[in-house]
Amino acid sequence: MKSARKKLRIFVPGIVIASFVFLQLTLAAAGPHFTSFGNGKVQVRLYSDYFCPACRRLEPKIERMIMDLVKRNAITLTLIDTPIHKYSTLYARYFLYALNNRSDFKYALDSRKVLFNAAKEKIEDSAKLEGFLNTHGIGFREFDVRPVFETMSAYLRADRIDTTPTLVIESDGKKETYQGNSILPAIEELLTRPVAHKTDR
Repeated sequence: MKSARKKLRIFVPGIVIASFVFLQLTLAAAGPHFTSFGNGKVQVRLYSDYFCPACRRLEPKIERMIMDLVKRNAITLTLIDTPIHKYSTLYARYFLYALNNRSDFKYALDSRKVLFNAAKEKIEDSAKLEGFLNTHGIGFREFDVRPVFETMSAYLRADRIDTTPTLVIESDGKKETYQGNSILPAIEELLTRPVAHKTDR
């Protein structure tokens, strides 16, 4: 967790988004390459960094739960890579490249596992990272990631993220933030809620 307290390296400098409506428009403009899955009324954002040991331990623990929540459209889950480490942005870019190659949720989670392992191996240049991804069956296609990075930066500011892992849950106009060990119980609690679809009143 020590590295998670370092100053965030925001992807792209920009204006702080004051309006949630405007933030949603920015998200839509980022196109289909953005890292959101599911179509639930409850908005869930998970902030992680591939070089954060606590994040590496957390994601396997919650994988089955978030897969169930996304499959049932109980939530809309957005995975936001948080630029804390020197090479975090490199890894975030290749995660987006992987999604540009194949955008289903299982593939996204598999890609993240491989990227976490690459960070554990201290791979710090693009050529070696590409080789690692290829070796582990993760394909990727490059594209202009700047619109996605801009949206990620807007969320980082709006949610005031300064550490990883952090989970933000928005439901019925209420925003709740969880960090570290409080994330797992928060996701377990989501599993107990009745599914509220976006059209429900």
